[in-house]
Amino acid sequence: MSPIVSQGTASNSNSNTVRSRFFFWHWRVPLLVVICSVLFFQSPDNAPFYNKQEAREALVVWEIIHSGNWILPLRNGVEIPSKPPLYHWLAALTAKSMNQLDEFTVRFPSAFLGTLGVLLTYLAGAILWGRSAGLVAALILSTSVEWRQAAKVARVDMPLTFVLLCAFLFFFYSYRTGGGRKKAIILGFILGLATLAKGPLGFVVPGFTYLLFLWVRRDLSFVRRLHPFLLISTCAVVAGSWYALALWQGGKSFLEVVIKENFSMTIGQEAGHPHPFFSYILFFFQNMAPWSLFVIPLAVSLYRSRRQLAQEQLLYFVVWFCAVFIFFSAFTQKRPVYILSLYPAVALLLGAWWQKLIDSRSVSSHILTRAIAYLNAASFLLLSGVLLFQILGEGLAPYIRPLLYPTDQAQFLVLSNLLLEHRPAVFFWATACGLGGVFLIVAARKNAWGPFVGCMTALMVISLFFVQKFDVYFANHYSFKPFVKRVLSMTNDAPLYFYRSDDYGVIFYVGKRVPTLDTESVPRDNSPYYLFVWEKQWEQFTNEDGLSLVAASENPDPLGKGRLFLVSVSKARGEEQSHGT
Repeated sequence: MSPIVSQGTASNSNSNTVRSRFFFWHWRVPLLVVICSVLFFQSPDNAPFYNKQEAREALVVWEIIHSGNWILPLRNGVEIPSKPPLYHWLAALTAKSMNQLDEFTVRFPSAFLGTLGVLLTYLAGAILWGRSAGLVAALILSTSVEWRQAAKVARVDMPLTFVLLCAFLFFFYSYRTGGGRKKAIILGFILGLATLAKGPLGFVVPGFTYLLFLWVRRDLSFVRRLHPFLLISTCAVVAGSWYALALWQGGKSFLEVVIKENFSMTIGQEAGHPHPFFSYILFFFQNMAPWSLFVIPLAVSLYRSRRQLAQEQLLYFVVWFCAVFIFFSAFTQKRPVYILSLYPAVALLLGAWWQKLIDSRSVSSHILTRAIAYLNAASFLLLSGVLLFQILGEGLAPYIRPLLYPTDQAQFLVLSNLLLEHRPAVFFWATACGLGGVFLIVAARKNAWGPFVGCMTALMVISLFFVQKFDVYFANHYSFKPFVKRVLSMTNDAPLYFYRSDDYGVIFYVGKRVPTLDTESVPRDNSPYYLFVWEKQWEQFTNEDGLSLVAASENPDPLGKGRLFLVSVSKARGEEQSHGT
């Protein structure tokens, strides 16, 4: 009997043990749902769009709802979206089911799938190593900064990551149970959805991981059991059908967008986020902190037990982590969220390792583990001190502001004032971090690793909850939503245009397409119309006739373009423009 089949047989024979070990509606699941609800979901009125990225995706959803074009909705009626439509479809379905299109419904798919990803991670850990391992893995994942950030914004990254998580876990299940045609079809369907989430990377990254794992296992013959022709055909039908229809609608323009998004922007000189090859090391430790520090003793433990990794069902997750990390490090364009799909693998490895700590096995006495635990405790004590110094002392502004860029200085000033305005809440946060840091030290000294991870989770939830409140404050500070409401009440359905450069958030809140001004789009009936003009652009119009400043936004643009002005263009000016002068 082959090793794979024997593994599958053993897995089936132990199904009763698995069921007795894992019951989905155990108290751990409601706890995880509550944590995810607090950290991922926001009410519609709390966080308006204020950056380009969220509003850009929201406009695509708006186009689907209002134009009925589910294949290739053109942003603002002219711009081909750079990402495939899986996320936009989910958001549009959410908006239709709730009969409303706003920030909450547009963000809902990310929050919902982020929560499902946490629960799926718990399920995998509970089946493989026990409920405690699954719970620790899920707690680590849900309170990781990068996961939480992707789960609360209207972007394609979390839907892609969730589908990739399903693809990674289902392949492991298929491998352990010997593969088969039905599993190949299901895996091909999942990979097709991943391709619809963000392009060919949705297929290439898992495929690279699968092959690397089989090579490490010296079991490349398993590829035949994956029925690659059936798998690839299923994926091609799921994803290729949309690409074919989009190409039929968009033609050469769509093809150019696909090539630019997946090739020239990734490896060429046009890369929008160029970083050195080692950047993901820094990104990972920063955006999974403080949990990421425990990867150091985890790596030592994995190396020491490297001959037992496959037996302990850890090898696949090590390969998963390494494959995603290596793949994206090889490209010029780098953003921290690109490696989000490796976070569940790290969380599961930490969950299994932490299970050994809780069971008081030999790893708990390792001096490095305790040192990292003390370092984590020190980080919360330091945060407590910084917060107290900010609200009770002279603050950090005199020391930090000279080191920042002008735009960052303005944001730091806003943050400093926000902390001072909410002294009681910040004092509670600082006190919790201080007391929690002391508790972590005591727990580490006594090898009480269960209470340690519980305290760490509580401190992360409290900290991220306050950070979320700051995010909402920044959104309200920089969003043009209140300004657009005033504009709509003043313009009375008169034509609206942007001068030279537009803003996705403004277009979304206007609730209709807002063209960019040129001689072809000026009204031909010489009727008055209005322009959105940025503050820095308005200077060149100061001596122009027929233009009058009607209103100015309360908030500036976060990218430094200044406030947004509403300018009225008179009939006389319209006549000049209509004649091309």
